[in-house]
Amino acid sequence: MKRRLLLFGLLCVMALVGTAWAGPPLPGVYSSTDIGGVIPPGRYSEGWGPGGGALLAGTTLNCGSWDGTNFGLVWRYICATQLTNAVLILDTVDGSGNGQRTWKCTYSGGTFWLSGTGPWANGDPDYPGVFDSYIEFETELYSGGIVVGAVTTVQASAHFDHYPTTCMSYGIGSGQRVGTTDLSQVEPPNYPPFLQAGTCAPVMPLGAWWNMNGVTLLITNGCTVPTRASTWGALKTLYR
Repeated sequence: MKRRLLLFGLLCVMALVGTAWAGPPLPGVYSSTDIGGVIPPGRYSEGWGPGGGALLAGTTLNCGSWDGTNFGLVWRYICATQLTNAVLILDTVDGSGNGQRTWKCTYSGGTFWLSGTGPWANGDPDYPGVFDSYIEFETELYSGGIVVGAVTTVQASAHFDHYPTTCMSYGIGSGQRVGTTDLSQVEPPNYPPFLQAGTCAPVMPLGAWWNMNGVTLLITNGCTVPTRASTWGALKTLYR
C-alpha cells in the first residue's frame, strides 16, 4: 500500500510539472497592420438558425485574424452568443426611409486564443482565455427603407486561463459587413463558418460575414477578474 501511495504521489508531482507555464503574454498594445500595427486584421461571421437574425438573441460569433491567405493563425475568438435582442440606441431614419440605426448587442461567453509566436510571446505555445464582457455597437445604413450596409465597433475584456490576473482588452475600430444570407447571398469559402450557440458546432444555415479593421489588443498585468470555466476545448475541436 505504501508503495502504491508513493507511486501515486510521484505521478501527481509529474502531472504538476507537466502543466508548468513559462510566463504570461507580454503586456503591451498590439494593433492591426491596417492602422500601422503588428498583428493582422480579421474576419468574422455571425451565425443563426431559422427565425433568427444578426440583432436577435442566439446569434453566435466566429472570428479570427486574416493575413490575406490564412485565417486564425495569430488570434481567434469563438462562441460569444448574444444574450437578448439588440437595443436600439440611435435612430435617424427619416420619413423616406433614409438614415441610420445603431443597436447595442450584448454577448456572453466565448473563448479567445493568442498564438505563442505572436508579438506577446513569452515562452508558452499559446495563450487561451475567456471573455468577461463583450459589447458590440452595430449601425445599419438605410436607403428607401432598405438596409444597404452595416458597420460595427466592439468593446470587450477578457482574462487568460493560465494567468487569471493577466487581462486583455479587445476592440474593433471598424467592421464592415460583406454579405448576409438575409439577402440570399452565399458565404465565400474563405470566411469562418456559422456556429451554433452552446455547442460551437459549425452547423448554422444562416448568418452574415464581415471584415474587421482597426483591431487593438491591450494586455495588462495585475488586474482582478472573475473566475469562469473555460470552453477552450470547443475551439480546439473546431480548428483541429
